[in-house]
Amino acid sequence: MELRYYFVGLPLALIITSQASAQTLVLQRSFIEKYKNRATIDASFVIDHAHPQPNPGKNDGDLHASGRSEEVGLPMVSEVMNAAGESATVQDIHDNEKTHATKSISGAWRIWFEHPSTQPQIQFETVLPAANTNPDHCFEIHPITQYMEKSTLNSLHEISGYTPKDADTAFGNYEKLPVTLEIDDQSVTITSKKVGFNYVKFTAELAGKLEALDNNDAGTSDGQAVLVSVMNNAGDDVLVDNVRLIFIAGSPPATVLANAPQDTRLELLALPRLDLDAISAFISAGGSGKVVRKLPYEMIVVAAKYIPSPPPNSR
Repeated sequence: MELRYYFVGLPLALIITSQASAQTLVLQRSFIEKYKNRATIDASFVIDHAHPQPNPGKNDGDLHASGRSEEVGLPMVSEVMNAAGESATVQDIHDNEKTHATKSISGAWRIWFEHPSTQPQIQFETVLPAANTNPDHCFEIHPITQYMEKSTLNSLHEISGYTPKDADTAFGNYEKLPVTLEIDDQSVTITSKKVGFNYVKFTAELAGKLEALDNNDAGTSDGQAVLVSVMNNAGDDVLVDNVRLIFIAGSPPATVLANAPQDTRLELLALPRLDLDAISAFISAGGSGKVVRKLPYEMIVVAAKYIPSPPPNSR
């Protein structure tokens, strides 16, 4: 896939301020290459701690479970979206929290610097059991799409009672984020300041063709990606061009995308994550050593509907 982000330098003052509360994450380049064009990850998962019940809708409706995975090799948290409607999976999670049995899990991989550690986290070094449901972490499986052979794909929909972040605020922050990359033959060291702005609601216009993502571990479709223009809150101007959206195969948002008429807008609920494809493309284009660039991100779509586009002269 083409490189969508034009990495540019950032003011020195911004860089110094940003790195003052930074998280350093070391990823293996083999992991980046495997998952750069995947919507999800299939893994084994040992649960250390789980919330006793889902968050109320006003607080996002998720159920969090911290734990460890050999395939991930980092401190991590997995989250069931709209968990109040997934009682069987929630019960399985609580049962395995007691036994710490290793079970299969699938879901959107998500690297985001929301819960940073003061110490570097190095992939595939020893990961100790988490002390609580929210250890310092940059890696999540969020949302979970399958746990112990039970699909939770239908949990991907609007969150009743929750107020998502708005486009102007969230994307205004994403676009200003610097990241430091240190690239060697085996790994990429990524340093970023803490950032949140989960669950963003926005409208978008398709700006490119749908592209199939790589197959999952079972050899079946893992989803599609598409570039969009993100509209501002008022809907009368483009806020950000060429944002990559990720649609998980078999999810309700993927069905909406497949059936969307031409020349339509999409109203979306989505989660940001680091764009590994952009990092891979930057390396392939000759990026090396230590550089400070704009943080590349993409959006995991978890709810969608299409709405008519306004007439061209209405903007």
